[in-house]
Amino acid sequence: MQLSVDELLEQVQHLSTDDRELLLERLRQAFAPPLDPDVEASWLAEAERRMDAIDRGELASIPWDVAKRQLGL
Repeated sequence: MQLSVDELLEQVQHLSTDDRELLLERLRQAFAPPLDPDVEASWLAEAERRMDAIDRGELASIPWDVAKRQLGL
């Protein structure tokens, strides 16, 4: 038996918040374009470079609540 969108939504509304968030993330992944391994490797290398700079005291970080405020979130 195939569910209609409305029937599926009715079932989703009975899930816990955590399960709804997990479902949403999996749906996002299902529709996301495939990841380019070279791009992913570049992002990982950049993140590691920045973490190393923070560890050496060459780069400062700010708390998330401050960053959100600066972004107007």
